[in-house]
Amino acid sequence: MRNFWYILSGLVFLTVNAQAQPKKVSLSGSIIKLDSSSTTEVVEIITLEDFRYIPKESFYNQATGISEVSRTKPGVAFLASAIVPGSGQALNGKWGRAATYFLIDALGIVFYIDQNDKAKRREQAYENYGDQNWSVLAYAQWLVEYSRANGIANGFDDVDGLEDMVFGKTPTWGNTQADWDDQLLPVLRQVEVLTPFYYNNGFIASTFSHVVQDYGSQQYYELMSKYYQFQPGWRDFHEARLTDGASHVYQYPWDATMATANFLEGRDRAQQFNDNYRTAGNILTLMMVNHIVSAFDAYFTVQLKNSRLEAEANMLSNETVSLRWHF
Repeated sequence: MRNFWYILSGLVFLTVNAQAQPKKVSLSGSIIKLDSSSTTEVVEIITLEDFRYIPKESFYNQATGISEVSRTKPGVAFLASAIVPGSGQALNGKWGRAATYFLIDALGIVFYIDQNDKAKRREQAYENYGDQNWSVLAYAQWLVEYSRANGIANGFDDVDGLEDMVFGKTPTWGNTQADWDDQLLPVLRQVEVLTPFYYNNGFIASTFSHVVQDYGSQQYYELMSKYYQFQPGWRDFHEARLTDGASHVYQYPWDATMATANFLEGRDRAQQFNDNYRTAGNILTLMMVNHIVSAFDAYFTVQLKNSRLEAEANMLSNETVSLRWHF
C-alpha cells in the first residue's frame, strides 16, 4: 500500500496559476518534490507567507545612508537639492536634470563673483576719483557767492558763519579729504536748508532738496555726481568759476549745460559699478530660484516614484496562489 502512494505522488502534475481572487481566500498544504536522483523524499513547504505583501514602510526601514534615504524620503531629497541643486536628482538616477541644475548653480557662482568683484573695484575707483576731484570747500565757496549774488538770507554771512569759515582757503585737489573740517559741515547744512534754487530764466524753486553727507559715506559719493546742486564742487567747475571772475553766472540752468567733464565722468563711473551690482543681484536671485526649483523637483520625483511602487505593491497584494492537484 505504501509503494502505491509513492508511485501516485510521482504522477502528480502541479500547476501554479496566479489569478486575481479576493484576499480572504486562504490556502494550506504543501508541495512535495521527489528528487529523481534519490529515493529519499525531499520536502519543501511553500505557504502563503512566501507571497506576502511587503509594505513600503519596510523598505524605508531598511534604507541606510543619505544616498539610500534620499531615494525613499522626499523630504531628504528636497533638502539635498535645496543645499546643492541637482544632488537629490543625482541620488535618484535623474542625471540629465541633475547636471542641468548643478551647471546653472556653478555658472551662477562664477558670474556672481565676477560681477560683484567688478562692482567693488569700480566703486573704489569712483570714490578715489571723487576724492581727487570733488571738494566740499569748493562747493561751500560757490554757495557763499551764489547766496550773495541772489540776495538770499540764509545766514551765510553771519559772524563765524559759512563765509568766514571758507574765505581765503584753497581746495586741496588730489586729496580733498584734507578740506574737511568737523566744524564746517553743520554750518554748511544750516545754509543749504535755507537756500532756494535760482534758475537762469528767472524762476525761483523750492529750497535745496539735499545736504552734503558725512565724508566717506555711501550717500556722500552718490550725491556729488547725481544732482546738479553739487556740480560746483567739481574741480573743473571751480577752476572755470575762478577764470570767469565777475562774469560768472551764479544760477542753475534748466538743462545739462552746467554739467562739466568731471561731473559727467563721475556720473558714468557711478553708473558702471551700480550696473555691476544690479547684475550680481539678478544672478543671485536666479541662483535662489534654481535652488528652490531643484528642491521641489527632487521632492516630487521621489514622491512620484514611491506612489508608483506602492500602486504596484498593492496590485500584488491582491493576488493569491491557486494550487490545482491533477490525478
